Amino acid sequence: MIAEPNHAATSGPPRSRILRADARLSLPFPAAERWLAPLYATMAIGFVLIGAGNLDLGPADARLGIAAGEPFGPIGQVFGRYAPELWPAKVALSRLAGLFVERGDAAPGIVHWPSALAAAAIGWMLARRAAATLGTRTGIFVGLAWLASVGAIDHSGAVGLDFVTGLAVVAAIDRLLDEGSDWTAGAWTALAFLAGGWPPAIVVLLVVIVLGRPEAGYSARLFVPPAVAAAAWAAWAIASATPEGMAAALVLPFKHRPDWFMALTLLGLALPFGPFAALAWSPSVRRGWTPGGGLLIKGWTQAALACLVAGTVVPGISQAARIPALAGMMIASGTVLEAAWTGSLSRWSRRAFLAAAFGLSLLWLMSLVYGEYLWLMVFSYYRPVGIAAAVVAVPLIALAWSGAELGNSRRATVALVLLAASLKLVHWGYYVPEANYRYGQGPWGRAIGQWVLPNWTIHTFHDWPPELAFATGRPVRQLPAPLHIAYPQDGESRHVLLLQSEFENWPESAPRLIKVASFQELDGSVRVLARTPGKLVAPSGLALPGRAED
Repeated sequence: MIAEPNHAATSGPPRSRILRADARLSLPFPAAERWLAPLYATMAIGFVLIGAGNLDLGPADARLGIAAGEPFGPIGQVFGRYAPELWPAKVALSRLAGLFVERGDAAPGIVHWPSALAAAAIGWMLARRAAATLGTRTGIFVGLAWLASVGAIDHSGAVGLDFVTGLAVVAAIDRLLDEGSDWTAGAWTALAFLAGGWPPAIVVLLVVIVLGRPEAGYSARLFVPPAVAAAAWAAWAIASATPEGMAAALVLPFKHRPDWFMALTLLGLALPFGPFAALAWSPSVRRGWTPGGGLLIKGWTQAALACLVAGTVVPGISQAARIPALAGMMIASGTVLEAAWTGSLSRWSRRAFLAAAFGLSLLWLMSLVYGEYLWLMVFSYYRPVGIAAAVVAVPLIALAWSGAELGNSRRATVALVLLAASLKLVHWGYYVPEANYRYGQGPWGRAIGQWVLPNWTIHTFHDWPPELAFATGRPVRQLPAPLHIAYPQDGESRHVLLLQSEFENWPESAPRLIKVASFQELDGSVRVLARTPGKLVAPSGLALPGRAED
């Protein structure tokens, strides 16, 4: 600390400045509010948006992708049948994303990009609110904790997080904490219903009870928008779908079991910053909160705990409760990172923070040892990833070690940031391409689709993996029996995807099949693409010359 005497109150020549031994070195940090948006945009691009649409779809995401290419309605359709888990708002966003994705309906981006953008929007909402009540630097740390989490980096349905529905739920809760139960909170709740059904709306109403604030209580402004949305959806479903489909969509959540491992799942998805939320209620951390910031943290903690309890024990609530529970955890983690950066943690809290940071860094570096062997020695394709990960690992372990050795929580914080960057690097450069190569159905689906005209239907007689059907880029319809392939009788050829045994035992009473191509999988099983005799018609409706068989 720099001390200067008051020359007006003393006589004699002015004394030189004195540097006190207990001074704390303060490194510059862009704390001005104008830095929040550009820094957050940079982090969002680096951690979430780069490679956002590269991962091949899993089963759940593929069903949404298929529904985006089917006729739009109150309930999504997969293989020509209603899929009760697909509500119209999510399908509409995927259809909209399909207008901007290069390869059209067969591109994973029509599902992944809405999810990635929703994840970035949730983080911005949390960061902006934290910056307004706790300071810009805390807002930046909250945004970092959210964007650098494993769940946000991956943002696929495989991790069990529904970011599109979660955006509406988080926005409704954020509005309740800021302005109370107004029309905007009701509109967000209505959107949550249209994106995920009644469980997200129940989560919002549960948070109202837990908060117990007069300005955030039940009101007509909160109830009317979701009630109108529910009535409009029900009328739409009765008019354009079937009563059975509507009932299936409403009853589906009751078929789910309680999610007893929800807390452990969220803890894993919140890495590397999520576990530090436990230190947020340390007195040394709470001393840095403003009154408004304290209300914000308290409100989000109450909401997160309510979502955690309800999602664990109530069937069907888990999926809707995960994102708000994760959001509350990340806001608390951001305040801990702020306290660690400024060095205001107490001795016990600092030791716990340093131990956790060093432990996470050590576990990650131990994993990298095996990874480096694969990337540098076995798979030369991933050598650039291995070199980059090794370069990042050097300062990571140096900062983690020196932070723990010297009790410097700021160095440990920088080490955690490098750990998060390393996670993103490995996910983008190794996990995604390797998962696509080993488990993705994209190559198989594209190989099948290239033998079928655009917009030409592929028929099946049993359930194929939805990710395979999506990757073909063609409509897929499941028929009850081979004889149905003959109807309607319009003279057009129809394509059929069969197992080898189905093709070899094709019934004589069904239309004759002409083998188009066969595809052998790694396990030795064979898929056969065949078609019936008849005309192949181009998308324009004109018959292709030389492509008719009678």
